Parts: sequence; C-alpha cells; structure tokens
Amino acid sequence: MPQVIQRVSMWRYVLIGTILATLPALIALVTLLRGNHWYPAGDMAQAELHMRGFFDHPPLVGAAGRIVDDNGLQGSHPGPGLWVAMLPVYLLGGRSSGALMAAVASVHIASVATALWLAIRRGGKLFGGLIAIFCLAIIRASGPDFMIEPWNPWLAVLPFLVFVFLIGESISSSSTNQTRLRYLVGSVVVGSYCIQCHAGYVVLVGGAVVAALLTMLLGERTSADRLGKTTKAIGSTAGVFVLVWSPVLIDQWRRTPGNLTVLWQHFGSPSEPTIPLRDAVRVIATQMNVFGPWLTGPGAHAPSESWARYIGCFVFVALWVGATLVASRQHERVMLRWQMMLAGFLALGMLSILRIFGPYFEYTVRWFWILAGFTLAHSLLVLIRLTSGRSALPFIRQTKIVLLGSVLIATGVFASAVQAHDRAHLPGPTDSSIVGQLVPQALTRLESDKKYLLRMYDPYTLNATGFGSVLELERQGIHVGVEWFQAAAALPHRVMSENEADEILWVVVGPAISRANVDPTLTRIAYVNPRTAAEEAHAQQLLQDIAAGLIASGREDLVAALDTPGASLIFAEPPLPIDLAEMVKDLILLGQPVAMYSATPGVQVPSLEPDASLE
Repeated sequence: MPQVIQRVSMWRYVLIGTILATLPALIALVTLLRGNHWYPAGDMAQAELHMRGFFDHPPLVGAAGRIVDDNGLQGSHPGPGLWVAMLPVYLLGGRSSGALMAAVASVHIASVATALWLAIRRGGKLFGGLIAIFCLAIIRASGPDFMIEPWNPWLAVLPFLVFVFLIGESISSSSTNQTRLRYLVGSVVVGSYCIQCHAGYVVLVGGAVVAALLTMLLGERTSADRLGKTTKAIGSTAGVFVLVWSPVLIDQWRRTPGNLTVLWQHFGSPSEPTIPLRDAVRVIATQMNVFGPWLTGPGAHAPSESWARYIGCFVFVALWVGATLVASRQHERVMLRWQMMLAGFLALGMLSILRIFGPYFEYTVRWFWILAGFTLAHSLLVLIRLTSGRSALPFIRQTKIVLLGSVLIATGVFASAVQAHDRAHLPGPTDSSIVGQLVPQALTRLESDKKYLLRMYDPYTLNATGFGSVLELERQGIHVGVEWFQAAAALPHRVMSENEADEILWVVVGPAISRANVDPTLTRIAYVNPRTAAEEAHAQQLLQDIAAGLIASGREDLVAALDTPGASLIFAEPPLPIDLAEMVKDLILLGQPVAMYSATPGVQVPSLEPDASLE
C-alpha cells in the first residue's frame, strides 16, 4: 500500500510539474486556436504535406533541409519519426492546420512529462523540480513559436532531454542488468527520433549509444553468462535499430538516389569549409554557459553574446568540476558516473560544432541548450544532496530547496504565461494571410477534374507562398503537383511532369509580377498585395537603412542577402545588432506582393526565365 501511495504521489508531482512547465505553451495554443484561421506556408506547409497523406503515401523520410547531393538534388533529414509522433493528435483534430499546431504541442508536453518522471525516479522531487524549472526556462527562452511550429529542429529539442536521461539510466550502476537494457533500447528509439528530426544529432546520439553499449558490455565481462548477456544486449539494440530505421531503408531501396545516399554525399564530402576554430570556440563558450541562450534566449541582447560569455562559461565549468569532485570524494559512484556522462555529452557537442561547415545558424545546435541546462541541474543536485548535511551549509535542506524551486517556478510560469499570451501569433502570419486570400481567388478559375502543375518564382521567401498554395489547393480538392526537384519538400508522389498536367500554375512573388502581367503566355487568376502604399515606402526605407547598418557594423558580406530578405539574416551569426534584427523582422512581416497565373503546358514563359530579370 505505501508503494501505491508513493507511486500516485509521484505521478501527481509529474502532472503538476508538466502543467506548470508547459502552461505558457498551452496558453499560446489556445489563444491561436481561438483566433484567425491559420494557412501554413513554407516549412510549415511542407510539414503538413508530409502528414496529410500518411496512410495513402506514408512518408519514409524527414523534413526537407539544406541538404544536397553531388548533383544538386535536395535531400531530407533522415527519417519520418516526427510525422509518426504527431500523427495521433493530428488525426484526432480532423487533419486541420489547428490540429497540426496541437500535435506539435503534444510532442513537447509528452517529452516534458517523461523527463520529469525520469528525473523523479533518479533524484527525487528535488531533481524533478530542477528539471521542471529548466524546461520552463527553455520554453520561455524559445518563445511561443517553439511549442506550436511544426518545424523539425524544434521537435527534437525536448525529446533529446529524454534521450539524455535514458542514456544515464542505461549506464547507472544502481539498476539491474535487465532494467539498464530496457533503458538502452529506449534510448535507441528516442535517439533515432532525434536524428530523424534533424541530422545534426548524429554525432551526439551515435556516440552516446555506442558508449552506453560498451559500458554495459564491459560491466558484464566478469559475469558467468557473459556471452549470453552480450548477445542479448547487442541483439536487442540492433533489432530495435533496424525496426525504427526500416522506413529509411525502404526509401533507400525504392529510390535512386535514396535519401541516405544524398545525406552521405552532403555530409561526407561537403562543398563548403568548416567553421573557423575561433568562431567554434565562441559558439561553445556561448552555449556552455550559466547565462547561455537556454536561459535568456538567443540574439545579440543575450549576456552570453557579449564579453561576459567567458565568465559564464568559466562558472559553468567550475560548477561541474566542483560537483564532480564532491561526488568523487564522497564515493557517490552513481552521481559521479552521471557527471562523467554529461562531460562526455559536452565533448561530443564540441566535436559536433567543430564539424559544422558552411553558414552557422544557432537553431541547428539547440541540443546544446539541453546539455547545458541538464549539466547545471545535475551539478546542483549533487552539491545540494552531498553538502546539505555539512556544517558549512547547515541552512540548506531539501524541503527548503523544493520550496525555493516552487517559488521560482510560480514566478517563471506567471511571467511566461503573460508573455505567451501577449506574443502569441500564427507562424508566418503574413504568408498565412496571403495564402488565405490568394487560393480562394484561384479556386474560382480552377476545376476539380483537372491536373495542375504548380511552379514557383520566388526569390524572396523560399517558396513559402508556393508550398502554402499547394497545401491549400489540395485541401480544397484540387489535384496539384510540383516539379521533380521539389520532391523532398512535397514528397515524390506529388511530383508531376508537364506532360501529365492539364494546366500550369505559376506563383510569382515580388517585382517579377510586373513582367508577368504583360506576358501574353500568362493569365493572372489571383493577386494579393499585403502592403499599403505607405508600407511599400516603408519597406524601401528599411532596405536602405538595413544595408547602411550592415556596412556600418562591419557586416557588408550580408548586404547581398537583402535581395532575398528572409531567415538568412534573422539567423545570422554572430547575431545582428538588436536594432538591425528588429528592422529585418519588420521587413519580413511586410511581405511581398504575390500573384498566381495560369499557362498552357509546353508553352515557354519568357518573363519568368532565369535571365528575365536582367532584361
């Protein structure tokens, strides 16, 4: 009976902690679902295109990424784990865009709940409270978009926290062999999910799983049934690995080139140089920091982006060293092993950053937020637990720490809830509004029994409106396809040749509309301009001011990016000065005029040829 009561108490604690940690996200979700209808565009539309036909055309790969093979063909992140994770809530919500946001939130909430359960099992309510505070900090620092956007980098972050816990339990000397094996198998599943979301987790997950397996095997070297236990450990791990990765292997077998081939060519022989060592050190010091972006959020305003980064990094290392020495001197083998495991994770993280090639974007290393916060939380747990009974710190008691943590959580929840309510907005609000106006106009000219090939001329928003139009037209019963090189974004079954199409649709963004309007081969069927005359003048002024600001701040290499204003400037590294970053955001929110045209298959469209803008 006492065990039952204890178990109920633990689950009550998990439930309360999960609600408090994720309350800002729930508020943001409810606020948005009660507001205007959301029309996904860009990456968000691509995500729902993967989800919509799940049973008729199961997606075998992940989201399309900045991944290309030696011939320039776009590839995808490794696997379909994120689509599978979101599917239940997406189906329950009627496959609507609102259901997609709810599905994203469900993955994050489930991850937080699982992490809290594991934390309480490992370190009691104290550790659970520390992890709850940490989760709340990450959610607040990430902003309301993080919990509702179906973007693959976001969907891997909190599950990675669960993965770190599972690896820790699989090497824990306080568990039975059977229990450790179950945790190892679980780590293969969750780690595979993280890799399938984003390829940037390969080194971390692969290195950690191999190290955990070796640790388990070395622990059995004196066992009487060493061969049997070794075979079981390797067999169980390999079997689950093959099962989880079977969709990816099927894709590799069915397609030429398969996505694994594209990934191998992209990462095996990169065409761009790796990040300079000086920049890598700066990134590591920024992330491995007590005041890192996991606490304050990314951007030039963050303390870890100033000279203070090295002080924060020094304090971070000092806390880990201090906790590790205390655990070692008091012969706390389990805590010491966890501290060393976290050091191994940090080493793998540093190795991953040293291997970055091409432009560096902070969002690609959000896993470091987990490593930094987890290391601090566990180091604090060690110091509190192992020094609370010493005369030097007589006032520290676990109950007082829990009470202090509760106050911090309550304060953080209140501030974050207010922030979430005030800042919640639909992902890509301008593009959503454009798609919501553009497609209804086009539907008056389209027929449900015809096939349409949709082409995109969009040098500004990475085809955001184009993919949003594909999604919404399909939702309205129009048979629409894309070109072969967009198979990664819209899935191969939507690829359509010009010979198959009854009509060609063009989505044209920006100044090219003026050329397309006078092209006799095109017929305009829809047009949306999100800018007023005053906003148009403001946009031109913003372009001039941003260019001048970039030059003045020594970032003239980014001026060319103003020809295609978008996320490349938002995620620039080092971060743009705050005033410039705000101007770039304002420019993006103003949007661009968008038009949709129809054309006859087989007829050349001179106004949209690659060199037309030079004439």
